[in-house]
Amino acid sequence: MNNHTIRAIGGGAAVANEEPAPVGRRVVLKLGSRLLTGGTTQLDPQRLSSVARAIASAPEQQVVIVSSGAVAAGFRALGLSAPPTQLDERQAAAAVGQGRLMKMWADAFAEVGLVVAQVLLTNDCLTDRKRYNAARGAMKALLRAGIVPIVNENDTVSVEEIVVGDNDNLAAMTAALVDADLLALLTDVPGVLTGDPEHDPTARLVERASGPAELRELCFAKKAVESKGGMVTKLEAAERAGRYGIPTVIADGTDLEALKEVVAGRPAGTFIAADTQPLPAREHWMATQKGLKGYLVIDDGAVRAIRSKASLLPRGIVGVRGRFRRGDLVSVVDAGGTEHARGIVRFDDREVDRIRGLHTAEVRAALGVEHGHVVMRPDRMVLAGEREGTAR
Repeated sequence: MNNHTIRAIGGGAAVANEEPAPVGRRVVLKLGSRLLTGGTTQLDPQRLSSVARAIASAPEQQVVIVSSGAVAAGFRALGLSAPPTQLDERQAAAAVGQGRLMKMWADAFAEVGLVVAQVLLTNDCLTDRKRYNAARGAMKALLRAGIVPIVNENDTVSVEEIVVGDNDNLAAMTAALVDADLLALLTDVPGVLTGDPEHDPTARLVERASGPAELRELCFAKKAVESKGGMVTKLEAAERAGRYGIPTVIADGTDLEALKEVVAGRPAGTFIAADTQPLPAREHWMATQKGLKGYLVIDDGAVRAIRSKASLLPRGIVGVRGRFRRGDLVSVVDAGGTEHARGIVRFDDREVDRIRGLHTAEVRAALGVEHGHVVMRPDRMVLAGEREGTAR
């Protein structure tokens, strides 16, 4: 069990081991609907007030909240007796509920003398580099001003092509966006457990792990744990943040004292260390984006070339899928669909389709202009497998 520490739920002897040092001053807190509703169908104002008080107790910290709850706040206005499952009704409920959710957050923080700001994101805000940098600048300006950003996915307009899909991964992407020192995924259990305490009296809390892979190996042999507290997506998010050098805590957000510890950057719940060799910012952005719109299909020779850090040339491209523009992030796959890299493309999809398979001189003749002949440069590309888990 490498260097993690476990202790019994509800007390018991702890195995002494290395404690994680307190992290820095910028923290991203993710709170799910189950936590904010207390397991009911309605938001609990006291839960939001507890979060506000915890943040106010650490004024030196800069905190971003990734908040679920818009659907829970809005579905009753549609005349529904329970949160809807159909997409159009969920979007409508979110449209009504997002304003109500923000009002509840604003009221909770007003009680402690703080101001909040609404930030709605979709996946295309994060995959488009210009929009990503614009969001990054706005978020950092809010933090400098002492304002607490409240981030949520823009559910009203999110469709399959632009959806992030879950707020755990949205929180990890937000943590990278703002260069956070810690990602805190708050739930209604103490952290990552070695078993389901309802069925396994020997279940333990894992206090520290070197990475998500260690927790999967330790905990997920038992099927019951996999659904407990949505831990699968939380470990995906921890892996995503860890590649950028951001550690993750999974902790109990219903416990005010534990919440204060998390906000202050002190150990609580399960601490998951970040990668020891994190990806640089641009490579991390490329490696961790979801829902890419374009794919370049390459032959075996091109696979070997990009693996040796060479540029991707038209000669090695055998197919083009999807629609993209010059400067977009696209995936590079082989004929079997295995991703080998992703990077910034230097032509749009129609141009690549015209020049695929051509030599350098033929490329210039085909396009009729001095476009150059490199489709993707190695310094604008991240390879799958350069770091464990990259380019998924």
